[in-house]
Amino acid sequence: MYPRPVNLLYKRDKCDIQVDVIGIPANVCTKCFYRIIPGKIAKYIDSIVDPIFEAEIRQQERILPSPHIGIQFPPTERELYC
Repeated sequence: MYPRPVNLLYKRDKCDIQVDVIGIPANVCTKCFYRIIPGKIAKYIDSIVDPIFEAEIRQQERILPSPHIGIQFPPTERELYC
């Protein structure tokens, strides 16, 4: 496993919003490219992304089309990948 940032596209059922999260610290297998996102990091990202989807699902009237949202994290130190 090698520490490196990864990008993920989040989608939810019954919701047209898409959230691109860029620069997520992860550990990636150099052979198969399997990605492991540490638990604390995954929970933090969920705490940011989930309210976005919940707000869209609660909307009763569609005034504008659902947006495509981008969240980008700056590069971080490798010890945070653990």
